[in-house]
Amino acid sequence: MKETGVTRLGNRLFFMGPALLIFLAVIIVPIGMSIYYSFFEWNGVSPRVFAGVDNFSRLLQDPVLWIALKNSVYLTLGALLIQLPVGLAIALILGYKLKGSNFMKTIYFTPVMLSTAVLGILWGQIYDPNFGLLNSLLTNIGLSDLTRAWLGEEATALGSVIAVVAWQFIGFYIIVYFGALQGISDEVLEAARVEGAGEWRIIFQIQIPLIWPTITFTVLNCVINSLKYFDLIYIMTGGGPNNSSEVLASYMMKNAFNLMDFGYGSTISTFLLVFGLSLALIIGKALGRANARFE
Repeated sequence: MKETGVTRLGNRLFFMGPALLIFLAVIIVPIGMSIYYSFFEWNGVSPRVFAGVDNFSRLLQDPVLWIALKNSVYLTLGALLIQLPVGLAIALILGYKLKGSNFMKTIYFTPVMLSTAVLGILWGQIYDPNFGLLNSLLTNIGLSDLTRAWLGEEATALGSVIAVVAWQFIGFYIIVYFGALQGISDEVLEAARVEGAGEWRIIFQIQIPLIWPTITFTVLNCVINSLKYFDLIYIMTGGGPNNSSEVLASYMMKNAFNLMDFGYGSTISTFLLVFGLSLALIIGKALGRANARFE
């Protein structure tokens, strides 16, 4: 029996239906509800009161919101500039199949598998100003002048969190880049070496251009995940001191669930959604143009 277009569509919907329903229920519907609630004043208990664009006017005049936005951008830049270059460099080194490279891949990936709550508590102890490992190490090597309350000072709180975030996810990008590099034919690399190309030229003119789609994915993934980062900041600093480590996601959670201002919390989440999508589109287009040059 010949399969018609309607039959093919029905088959696709049959197999895609469960996943599509889950996607709608977990992603699309909550996003739509958040946008809807952003036009109301609501504490989660009393009846909702329509506020029009008052929440968005309040958003533009909220100084903490702009501090959180700045910190989110710093966190994103820190993750991009540490996670991706370090992950790519280690993946390139592991590609030479040195002794113990498989063991090292496991070690690098271990932080990704650990619970963020565990990592937050662990690094909170490391940064502890009284008995923390970091201050003890600085004191023992004669750098006691550098010891400080790393999570308790405005100048160092955000940077301390960024260091942990970057460390936690480097292993993920090592595995992604390593897999992409393994997809490059050995014949291509050997032919380049026969032609006299050095290792640096092979890296920058052959390997990186060939895995550019993977690099594009990792950049976008890093940006999106960094903008919505919340749990480690909540555990380690709670956004303090004095909002110095507050980011958009933590500020949204604080307004919605600590202050029970679901309308304004939804407004912040809507702003985060628009900002993240805009940034992802800009970066995607820029990386797409770079990929066109390689081709």
